[in-house]
Amino acid sequence: ARYNKETLQVRYKGLNIAEVLDLTIDEALDFFANVPPIRRKLHTMAEVGLGYIHLGQPAPTLSGGEAQRV
Repeated sequence: ARYNKETLQVRYKGLNIAEVLDLTIDEALDFFANVPPIRRKLHTMAEVGLGYIHLGQPAPTLSGGEAQRV
């Protein structure tokens, strides 16, 4: 398992870290609506067409075009 039981018990707005990292950028925009520093970064990524990428997607799995836009 990527995270231990204790880590997964910590929740922010009802989600644990694994659940947050499973959100797409578009979903995370709503989730972090009241956290401007995070929302700004997510908004920039969504604007360049990366809204479908999951927050926890490992960088090496991005295509060349996706990596350039990140």
